[in-house]
Amino acid sequence: MRRCLVLALLVIAACAPQNDKTAPTLASTAARVGADSVAIRATLDAWYVAMQAVDSAGTLAPLTPQFLLLEDTLPLSGTALVARLKQGGAETKWTAAFSDLHTRIVGDVAWTTLKNHETSIGKDGKHCQADFLETIVFVRDAGRWLIDRYHAAPVHRWSCGA
Repeated sequence: MRRCLVLALLVIAACAPQNDKTAPTLASTAARVGADSVAIRATLDAWYVAMQAVDSAGTLAPLTPQFLLLEDTLPLSGTALVARLKQGGAETKWTAAFSDLHTRIVGDVAWTTLKNHETSIGKDGKHCQADFLETIVFVRDAGRWLIDRYHAAPVHRWSCGA
């Protein structure tokens, strides 16, 4: 019995946190997560600016080669998304307002959930708006956060007026 107790104490001592100067501190981990969250938000904001400007290169730049957008029931690759944006043309003006962002980061993968209120004015002058619940999966690649998956589910269908 005494041997088991000694062995248990040795195992506990070996597993106890060491006062290692190289181990990340809570403050340094929080700072890194904070910086990653800011970088993730900047990636998302820049992507939306590029899409609104119908900037093909800017729209594709923050996407992984495997990127997939699921908007309601429509799956789109990055190139299919660019083609769809070009169909609308620069004459269609739209905005996106994000709220309730929640980001979780585990290693080189992060996911963000948010609410998105979008408005648009089409070529025909029709005003539309919609609200979405969205989840975005990001992956870190060579120090940058790229968008790998984007899922947008409408809270209610688009409503359009004159």
